[in-house]
Amino acid sequence: MPILRVTKNDIPLCTVGSDDVWMFSASVWGELWGPEISFLDVSGGGKRRENGESDFLIWEMPHELVKGDRVAFFFEDGNISSPQGKLFDPSADVPEEPKMDISFPPTAEDIVKRESRPPLNADLTWAFTINQAPGISVAPDNIRQHVSLHVLWNEDQPQRLRVNLSKSSLREIVGRTGGEELFLEYVPLGSSFEIAVGL
Repeated sequence: MPILRVTKNDIPLCTVGSDDVWMFSASVWGELWGPEISFLDVSGGGKRRENGESDFLIWEMPHELVKGDRVAFFFEDGNISSPQGKLFDPSADVPEEPKMDISFPPTAEDIVKRESRPPLNADLTWAFTINQAPGISVAPDNIRQHVSLHVLWNEDQPQRLRVNLSKSSLREIVGRTGGEELFLEYVPLGSSFEIAVGL
């Protein structure tokens, strides 16, 4: 069974082991508006109970990234998490987020207002590399303002990992209509890949 080992700037950040989860996901994401450069999230679903339910476990969420950070992922043989995932507690105190003048679901007016924000990350770029393949450069723009790398694994197909690099507009995200896929593959054990964050 596999693990997903995650490092930042060559320093171990966390390892998600299949002994603890039936599925896990990791994502790196950023957007044109900022002000943060990018974020990393790593989470998973604890082993399913007899009734089919499972706990939501968190390793990193959200982990802010800055210019020059390199986040590497290693899909390897193993089974032990380090550290253990933290159980999500919906009643825990969380820092108060800035209040947004937006309704849910967003109206057309809300979307126009959000799109009109000044671009604080106009020069954001990522360099994505996987195994020995040529690198891919990705950046948000005025058409598709959001960039994301999404990684997904589950125990039903334990020998493969889904890796998806994409760009999306705010309208595509709200409408759940997809975006522009830059890379989409199921990769085998032994694969490694990296996002280098730059400005």
